[in-house]
Amino acid sequence: MSRPPLSLARLALGLITALTLALVASQPAAAASTTTTPPATTWQLASIGQRICIPAGESWWTYFWITIDGQWSTPIEVGARNLRAGTTTSLPHAPIPPGSSDGHVALNLIAMTLPPLPFGVYQPELTASDGTVTQSVPVTIQVQERWGCA
Repeated sequence: MSRPPLSLARLALGLITALTLALVASQPAAAASTTTTPPATTWQLASIGQRICIPAGESWWTYFWITIDGQWSTPIEVGARNLRAGTTTSLPHAPIPPGSSDGHVALNLIAMTLPPLPFGVYQPELTASDGTVTQSVPVTIQVQERWGCA
């Protein structure tokens, strides 16, 4: 069996197709890929109305939840400020890694050991910082006759 002769037009078309495929295949990989933009950092330390009511004159241990609403692309350091002298704090899982949350789930907690305090209302602040923005929310420690908030 013999093959039919190739026409000059078919041969030219084949050559053009082969050259086109060779040029497309040799393009740098970066030209074919797409770059993704990191998500915007928009977050808010959520104030969820935390308070504790404890007896006066006794040392007490408690904790407060850290909740964040939004998304962030850098770790968030958390802490507490405006604490009474003698208060110690500890953080089991700091910092909060990059991520997102709807503000309804605790992402961390701050444990506090309070010294014996006199009667009164104290409002330390929980803090959160992504290195650029620092936010704070108050928590309430009410020192009274007995344990429990009415």
